[in-house]
Amino acid sequence: MHATRLGIAATLVILSLGTARSADMAVKAPPPVVAPVPWVEYWAGFDVRDDSDYGYVGGVFALNHNLNQSGWLFRVSGGDGFYSYNRAPGVNQGVDFQNGDVMVGYQTFVGQARFTGYLGAYIQNDNNPDPLAKVTGTKVGVKGQGEAYVPLNQSWYAFGLVSYASAWNSYDLLGRVGYQLNPTVSVGPEGMALGNDRYGEARAGGFASFNVTSTAQLILSGGYSWDTDANSLNNHSGGYGTVHLRAAF
Repeated sequence: MHATRLGIAATLVILSLGTARSADMAVKAPPPVVAPVPWVEYWAGFDVRDDSDYGYVGGVFALNHNLNQSGWLFRVSGGDGFYSYNRAPGVNQGVDFQNGDVMVGYQTFVGQARFTGYLGAYIQNDNNPDPLAKVTGTKVGVKGQGEAYVPLNQSWYAFGLVSYASAWNSYDLLGRVGYQLNPTVSVGPEGMALGNDRYGEARAGGFASFNVTSTAQLILSGGYSWDTDANSLNNHSGGYGTVHLRAAF
């Protein structure tokens, strides 16, 4: 009889522990879903202005597998385009060209500001049969690039980019100041200067960026471009427009 009572007591204890465990599992919240940390960013875009157009693609990879932390980066990009100019009155020359770069970089964060620097190789090919052309054939050189993204307050931010490649002395400078209208749309002015041994231009305009998803952004920009090498034979001043899409994974 004593053994029976012990067995009944043990059974009640086991049942009560099982009930407690079941109740404990039922009231616990499911584990939070942690969003994957982005470690690679891809981009593609298209640029058009008077007598020229250019399309490009590229990507940057965080070697520490986290684009949101300071660390080393690997960057690759390339593009294909077309431009034309007057060799002589009534004689127009069209040129197909391609370029690309492979660079290693490092990014660092100071508060919410991000500063990035790259250094690597650059190549450009201009298929130009003009015997007097300054830029023709294929040339390889060294390229350096610096970028800065600086939040100014909760609504305003600034972005700057400068790059230079020794092949054909190619350069590119871009500055933007953006205002965040809401969590998904930002607008603001932009200024740009770019060129090489063949040409030069200065741009002034505006841009609008749209956060299509939490990791993808579409940037549209446009304005006026001044041909800084304009002469009586060639003046390519006029409007310009760009479409740029970027996504991080």
